[in-house]
Amino acid sequence: MASRLRGLGLALALGLAALPAAAQDSARPAEPASETPAVAEAPAKALAPEAAALRDLLAALPEGATDEDKNERAAVLAFYEQRTFAPFWMAGQALSPKANALLDEVERADDWGLSRRDFATPAVAAVKAGKLSPEALAAAESEITFTALKYARFARGGRIINPAEQLSSYLDRRPQLLKPAAILEGLATAEDTAATLRGLHPQHAQFEKLRQKYLAARGHKPGSSQDLEARKILANMEQWRWMPADMGQVYIWNNLPEFMQRFVVDGQVVRYERIVAGETGKQTPVFSRPLRRLTFKPTWIVPDSIKVKELWPSLLKGGGLMREWALEVTTKDGKPLDWRKMDWTKTDIREVEVIQPNGPKSVMGKFKFSFPNQHTVFMHDTLPRDKYMFNVAQRTYSHGCIRVRNPMELAELILKADKGWDAAKTKEMFDTTPLNHTIEMEKRVMVHLTYFTAMVDEHDKLQTFRDVYGHEKRILLALEGKWKEIRKGRDHLAPVELNLAAAEKIKGDDDRSKKKGDDNFLSSLFGGM
Repeated sequence: MASRLRGLGLALALGLAALPAAAQDSARPAEPASETPAVAEAPAKALAPEAAALRDLLAALPEGATDEDKNERAAVLAFYEQRTFAPFWMAGQALSPKANALLDEVERADDWGLSRRDFATPAVAAVKAGKLSPEALAAAESEITFTALKYARFARGGRIINPAEQLSSYLDRRPQLLKPAAILEGLATAEDTAATLRGLHPQHAQFEKLRQKYLAARGHKPGSSQDLEARKILANMEQWRWMPADMGQVYIWNNLPEFMQRFVVDGQVVRYERIVAGETGKQTPVFSRPLRRLTFKPTWIVPDSIKVKELWPSLLKGGGLMREWALEVTTKDGKPLDWRKMDWTKTDIREVEVIQPNGPKSVMGKFKFSFPNQHTVFMHDTLPRDKYMFNVAQRTYSHGCIRVRNPMELAELILKADKGWDAAKTKEMFDTTPLNHTIEMEKRVMVHLTYFTAMVDEHDKLQTFRDVYGHEKRILLALEGKWKEIRKGRDHLAPVELNLAAAEKIKGDDDRSKKKGDDNFLSSLFGGM
């Protein structure tokens, strides 16, 4: 502090020296008429040895390799600077009751699906063993603070900081991390530091139910049924750390491995219905977005992946699929184009839109529920011929979008929540509106696409589901530190490439290749969207 005061005095002196003489005179206070002895500046209070040791220790900390490390270091420095580096966790040369309560809670990390091994505190152990030098006490003080921040980060899902990059591009979620400064402030003002730590874990009812099942299943022989169950639960507890703290007053919850949809109002499930999810090679991604609009009798806008991989080869050979499925081509701003007169050996199909107006063969069915996202997926109805899909156990048939069973019921619930309409009003609107009629949402209705392979039902029974996309396995490998064993799969967000140079070869392919291309397209339609 003394050095900072001296630095401030020096800066002021330098500032005055840089002024013109007249300005310096005006900047100085008027001198008294008579000489008085100068009063010596009082020296700044020296830091106690423990505070000085803590200041020096924190100043020497490395900057940190990750953004999280850097943010935590900056928050800790600011926290202790405010306290003039006075220890917070120490009571003299011993740990304070708040420190002991916090460390006791950290010891129980395994009870919360974390690992006690991640929170080693050798400096604390040294103090407890009688090592009481200022440097030893400072090391313990710093260690407790950084341990608390690490625990908070892990409790909020920070063991896997970016699932989309580290595990799979289909896992579009991020841990719900808190700012380190807010955590430190909360601990500093808390009466019960242990309760504060516990409160950092997800507060969703399902997380606590899974935790209780985990406590009962853990501790058994590796590979036993109980051990496998505990590991499965652990992967699902971790996913809850990535979920929004507030799922919404009204929300649509699609749980992919379960192939079920819940419509929830004020915490109560008011509708429970089957869904169809993406094929294992064309997965439905995992994320949350607000519902923006509902469309009656929607037009299908064909995605680039289908345009390039299936439609373009068909167009090079005459466009049979275009005729069969009543597909049309427009510019990006909606102006009609005659695809029959276009040279597809020189036309990049990605630069135009291919659409299917609503009709008897519409792959969208009669309803579309849009929640805009980078994955270009949505919920929709399906063709009558595809209704059988809802009666199959593993309903992985779509191209990534979610097909909903009884979509009129879903539309009625949405419009009741959003606009107060009754079922009759919704049906009237559906019957009387033109094709591709869109209704914009006015209130917040969230759509959650989740991947929970373990859930506890209303009878307190654990329900488990097959790991159809492999995300559960990826999460467990990450939690075990086996990052190199994780198979991420393809990046489904990578740009779709088109090789115009291959047009002549594709155009000349024999009928067997054409038949295969047609089958692929039909698979995309009926395996679907």
